[in-house]
Amino acid sequence: MTEFLAGFPGLLALAIAAVVLFAESGLLIGVVLPGSGTVLALGWLAGNGALPVWAAALVASAATIAGCQHGYFRGAHPGALNRRLVERVGEARLARIESALDGRAGPTTALCQCFAVVRTLVPRLAARCGMRRLHFTACNTPVGICWGTGLTLLGAFSGDAYAQVQAAVGLLGLPLVALAAVVVGLVWWFRRRRSSTSDIAGRGVRRWR
Repeated sequence: MTEFLAGFPGLLALAIAAVVLFAESGLLIGVVLPGSGTVLALGWLAGNGALPVWAAALVASAATIAGCQHGYFRGAHPGALNRRLVERVGEARLARIESALDGRAGPTTALCQCFAVVRTLVPRLAARCGMRRLHFTACNTPVGICWGTGLTLLGAFSGDAYAQVQAAVGLLGLPLVALAAVVVGLVWWFRRRRSSTSDIAGRGVRRWR
């Protein structure tokens, strides 16, 4: 996905990524789309100056949240969970997710935003299980923002370790990735602040000379 998006100008890459992320979280085809990889690729492009980091984070967060809202809307209407969904995902997996939602809809909805496949399915199943839209939005939106922003920052500031970060994301999921993104962001901020302080001190020494 990184090489694919890198072949487009910044604004067009943002638009393509938004479509992919919306589909990944809102359409059934999303179970085979690279959600996390797309956000990391946006972050990498931002880190290399192709587009602003804030724009990449905003698009990643907004697109996945909008997709989840669409998934909830589809799940609230008859026929959304049809035979095609059962055939694609499997009755056993759907039964496990519905069991997790039973009585623990809020935490399950929030947690599943962090992982592929269930991020696509849970909004539909939450609506089917009777979870109110306001409750779903309150649980899903903050995690969607953390997911989009965290992965964007991680991709932007991973530097030469981008390939390793990309592999780790597929294995670890968001909880550890979000923590890593915060750490990377803090390290970058402290380094920049230290550099600025050194420049100011250097100018002061030269002035006194």
